Amino acid sequence: MRIIENVINNMKIRSKLIISYLLIVIVTVVIIGGYLTSRMNNIVVQNAISEGRYNNKTIKSRMEESLKLAINTSDMIYQDDNIHALVTENYNNYGDVVTAYSTFNVLNDYLVYYNDFNSIKLYVDNETLLNGSNIIKVDDEIRESEWYKNAIDGKGIITWLYKKDETTKNYNLSLVRSINSDSRGNIGVLVISVNIGKLGDIVRDERYRSSILLDGRVVYSNSLPIGEMADLGKSEAEASYYYDVKEEFNEDGDHSILNTFKIDKSFNNTFQVLVEVPVDLITLESKNVITKSIIIIALAIFCSLIVILYFSKNFADRINVLRNEMHKVVKGNFNIKKSISGNDEISEVYDDLYFMMESINKLIDEVYVRKIQQEKLMVKQKEAEFKMLASQINPHFLYNTLETIRMRAFCNGDRELAGIVKKLGKIMRRNLEVSNESVSFESEIELVKNYLEIQELRFKGKVEHEFNIEVESKKYKILPLLLQPIVENAFVHGLEGTKEKGKITVSAFEDLGYLIVEISDNGCGMTRERLEFINENLGKTNKKENGHQSIGMGNINERIKIFYGEKYGIHVFSELNIGTKVVLILPAIEGEENKC
Repeated sequence: MRIIENVINNMKIRSKLIISYLLIVIVTVVIIGGYLTSRMNNIVVQNAISEGRYNNKTIKSRMEESLKLAINTSDMIYQDDNIHALVTENYNNYGDVVTAYSTFNVLNDYLVYYNDFNSIKLYVDNETLLNGSNIIKVDDEIRESEWYKNAIDGKGIITWLYKKDETTKNYNLSLVRSINSDSRGNIGVLVISVNIGKLGDIVRDERYRSSILLDGRVVYSNSLPIGEMADLGKSEAEASYYYDVKEEFNEDGDHSILNTFKIDKSFNNTFQVLVEVPVDLITLESKNVITKSIIIIALAIFCSLIVILYFSKNFADRINVLRNEMHKVVKGNFNIKKSISGNDEISEVYDDLYFMMESINKLIDEVYVRKIQQEKLMVKQKEAEFKMLASQINPHFLYNTLETIRMRAFCNGDRELAGIVKKLGKIMRRNLEVSNESVSFESEIELVKNYLEIQELRFKGKVEHEFNIEVESKKYKILPLLLQPIVENAFVHGLEGTKEKGKITVSAFEDLGYLIVEISDNGCGMTRERLEFINENLGKTNKKENGHQSIGMGNINERIKIFYGEKYGIHVFSELNIGTKVVLILPAIEGEENKC
């Protein structure tokens, strides 16, 4: 046994496939194929007969639903006193009849609710009535007809007829019964015509020959003449008392399935469902299939000997491709072929190998690209810091000079001038203290307040400001010098060009983890084109404003996005002659120090 195992393990895959085929496939196909072909005929026949039985039961069940609906409807009409009163009343004139008909819609309602019926007609022997769509006045012809006499004699017993409609001249399967009342005697004869098309839907699409019979007469069929008596191979009397399912092979070689049944409350009639399964045709087809199967099996065995040789070679070649590409990967070469032919497990394994190599290459590229992006961000950050420092020309000299002027003004008693210089000094000190660390939101608000108070003194009552800070300003940290440049822009580009009293409003609130700061003015605003231009160019820096380089909104927007991420930044809203609002969206960071 070990020797055989060693021999098999040392064989090439192609040799294993050929030997396995010869020992297993051919023997298995011959044995199983012979057995299956011998069983095929019986299975096909039994399946066909079972299908015929099922179709027969289905037709019967669906037919019973339609017929019982008609019976239940006739019961409701039979017991309806309003109908009794309507058709037994002796009317003085036709106007009274028309009025009575106009208020009576019960029979029409049944037709609307149930599409199983073609018509519902009540035949009444009342000379004062008029013929309507549902109420028919009995004339001599109807009175002498056999179906009418039988209905009157039946005294309410339900009878099913295949009768001709006097109006449409079409034959219908109809429920017929007289309506009687203890107080009024005979009311009339009710005829409910079942929708023959609905019955036709039951058998029209059946695979086998199917028919619906009433007392031996064909009511609907996809193979027999409708309205004629069916040849069932037994007497009509025998069929009337037969109440079961009978199966037999007829002279034509068909397996006939005859299901005879009666409907509740209408035992005078016998309904039958006939399904004929063409067994001879089915077995003939089965025999042809068996003969062809034997020929095909023989050809398949011969052809498969050739195919297995080609298949084994193709299989071995693809395995070799996979093996060679894996050897390349082992040696550090990740650039392998994109795919190999086929769509089986081998190609899936190769695809997994290729996608793994692609992921490794992509990861290497991403690491390299991320490093380059980080270096670019560092350069942009340094440029932003340089732009902030660029405006601080000789800051220490300016601050010391301002402090000297403030003290001289204070000593000379000019406290207003001293206050202005003190606020300006605070602004200069903030510029001196600018670093790459976050500052408190409160200090930024204080810087803006100092700037606005200086501007109010400058414009002498032409400008006012308002702060609506809805957050605890000491609680949050933001980047330095984000707000004051925007307030300055509001003065330079918004208020200086208007003759009205200017107002700048600074608002702040928190929303869903965001710190929202809004700086608005009631200045001249801007056109829609100018607004679109500004919003499109917010990401661009080094903008010239009033002839000098400044820390503009583009620079501030870039600093915010570099430090906090792309979802944060500045949005500008403006309407001409109404004003401008700048909205800063920042993260609500509490008490953290962050490197910018």
